[in-house]
Amino acid sequence: MDIEYEVTRDDLFAFQWRAVKRSAPVKRSKRKAYAILFIALLLVSILPSIGPDGFDIMRANFAFLAISFSIVAVLTWFFDRRLTIRAINELIDKEKPGKGLLGKHKIIMNEKEVTESTDVGQSRTSWIGVDRVEQSDEHIFIYTTPHAAHLIPKRSFASGSAAESFWEAAKLYKHAASV
Repeated sequence: MDIEYEVTRDDLFAFQWRAVKRSAPVKRSKRKAYAILFIALLLVSILPSIGPDGFDIMRANFAFLAISFSIVAVLTWFFDRRLTIRAINELIDKEKPGKGLLGKHKIIMNEKEVTESTDVGQSRTSWIGVDRVEQSDEHIFIYTTPHAAHLIPKRSFASGSAAESFWEAAKLYKHAASV
């Protein structure tokens, strides 16, 4: 099976965005940041309950905690998203069309290997060396390492069923090599 296609800026963005959203270390760091933020705001809301008579929970300002955490969490989400988009776009801006990632690609798959050809080179990976095969609504990904993949836009296929059979064949080849 083979397919010729063109990788655009939008395709690279979609791949990087997917990586950020699915990354376990990124998810852990975000959970940790929100937990630290919550604990800091909790301590600030409890401060009024510490007085000359000792600790009085009735003086704690939990409304402050709920409101401030909500506001800061939304702002953090917004700025994190904005900075991530900016960082991805800066990475993509460094790519030049026809120099490897952006531009024309050709994938040839058989039961032994997957071969990708571009204007600047060719790579062969046996199915044993393929990490995994995944798909999204718009792309098929053949991961050659945990963080690098052949990015195949589904729009390049003549039909949705052609894209589906390509994906199924890639899964079958990968599975057969894993056994």
